[in-house]
Amino acid sequence: MDTNTTNNIGRMNLTKRLEEVLKPFLIKEGFLIEDFGYNVTLRNNSSMRTILKKLIIKKSLTALMVKFGPDFICIKKGDKQELFFLDIKTSITPIFFDSYIEKLRNMAKLSKLSREDIGEIEREAWDSYNNFYPRNNVIIIIACPYNPNLILAERINNILCFYRFEKDTNIEAGGSRTPHVNIHLGKMRRLDVFLKEEFGVEVHSSEFNEILEFVKMWDINKSMRRVNWKQYDNAIKKLKQTCPWIKDRTERKLNL
Repeated sequence: MDTNTTNNIGRMNLTKRLEEVLKPFLIKEGFLIEDFGYNVTLRNNSSMRTILKKLIIKKSLTALMVKFGPDFICIKKGDKQELFFLDIKTSITPIFFDSYIEKLRNMAKLSKLSREDIGEIEREAWDSYNNFYPRNNVIIIIACPYNPNLILAERINNILCFYRFEKDTNIEAGGSRTPHVNIHLGKMRRLDVFLKEEFGVEVHSSEFNEILEFVKMWDINKSMRRVNWKQYDNAIKKLKQTCPWIKDRTERKLNL
């Protein structure tokens, strides 16, 4: 499936499609889910939305709390009810350079770090979750077609963030050029395992497998400025060893 993620709108649409698949699945598994955060708070207030897009707003803690709040508030029905925040993310752009993976590994002082285990989320969202919300009660679900587990989940306080982009604008990124942090996907649990261990939910395997197949269809995004097609092809070849569903350029053209 062409994810059309060379710009910010494309990435937002992909996340929206994921939400439309995951929300009914979680509701069927016994969760109540309501919208929260930026879209609910400001609704149709276009003037405030315009103001919050300005770069200077990144210096305002109040603005960050509003703009980068979790998208959902949830509760698990049953005897042991727990209210928690939820945000659903996608990560479709791997690190393409082996030398940079090694640099990240050394910086984070990790014994090993693979391309498949490096996820990316917005820096301001990460800061907001950690600074303004109860970290044990913020859960991230992240879908990543280049990780063997495909859909992972974890509470914020259990997620390892090992790199933080320091500048306020990432000129090498597409779309909104939003700065990012890298999180360790290998230390997160697959969604079905997470739901069982945290909430005692035995997911319906057939429905969950359909969602996994949906993520397998996503194309891997190519960094616009730093990565040439030869470097892209080399990274895809290596990723296919652990994630054979990933399509190379030839396979992508056949699906058009």
